[in-house]
Amino acid sequence: MRVLVLALALAVMATDAVAQTRKAVTTVPSTSGRSSQKSLWLGAHASLANESDLGLGARAVWTVPSQRRLGVITSLDYFFPSGSDGVVAVDSRHWEVNGNLAYHFGRRWRPYVGPGLNLARRSSDLAFLGQPAGSASETALGLNLLGGLRRVDGRKHQYFAEARYEVKGGEQFLVAAGVLF
Repeated sequence: MRVLVLALALAVMATDAVAQTRKAVTTVPSTSGRSSQKSLWLGAHASLANESDLGLGARAVWTVPSQRRLGVITSLDYFFPSGSDGVVAVDSRHWEVNGNLAYHFGRRWRPYVGPGLNLARRSSDLAFLGQPAGSASETALGLNLLGGLRRVDGRKHQYFAEARYEVKGGEQFLVAAGVLF
């Protein structure tokens, strides 16, 4: 329930931020004939992790207007870890919030690398012969090391693929791919 409330709050804030950004950052022809670029991109992604299996998430990418090579990538990931059935059943949940600093190279194909922070929450419910037998949860702060590639395709959308290694926090390696608008 808390994850849904957090996701809803992030969506409302992102919608407000996009509305303000569209008012403040419009495409204006410059004297060199090139247009100014959008500084906030929002999107969705799917990920596959070695510990938590399949994940779905939302992401925001901000680029610093005065320094186009520097950006901030934030994401909210919700994973669907495989549980177990039988005599002892385990129902697991895992979500993460990530904030990363990225240094971009190139123009049309934009590889990037950078460090970041990770806040991960894992919880599990145990059942023995169908009867609740206990639960456990853990919240941890960790570090990210990431690298990826963004495909800049005009001003309407971008595609990306990313690999991220999490030290502490989520403690996993994952790959993610998605689209930004």
